[in-house]
Amino acid sequence: MSTPRLSAIALGLLAFCISAETVQQISFKSAANSDGESSGSALRFLRQPLVWLGAGIWVVESIAWVQVLQRTPLSLAFPIMTLSYAAVPLAGVLLLGERLSARQVLGAGLIFLGVVCVGLSGA
Repeated sequence: MSTPRLSAIALGLLAFCISAETVQQISFKSAANSDGESSGSALRFLRQPLVWLGAGIWVVESIAWVQVLQRTPLSLAFPIMTLSYAAVPLAGVLLLGERLSARQVLGAGLIFLGVVCVGLSGA
């Protein structure tokens, strides 16, 4: 059985999906933060432009993800997509001023190393 290969187009689409997922989650979190500390109504939350930005990004990302799946085995694409589990908290630190514990940083590093292992198997 041959090792699955990751084409340049699939790699670019995956990078886009990871970036889009990160921006989407930061948009949702920013909208939630701007809604105030009290639990506001769902309608008030839905009036936030950042919610709609995140939803729009989700639609575009979903289309790109289907394109990835047409070009790449799921056994390769999905583990690489998990880089978003490391990218979103990092973006939270950089853009929202959130903090990560040493264990969270270690976990993100392990995710990254796992993706490198998977990626090298299909590079």
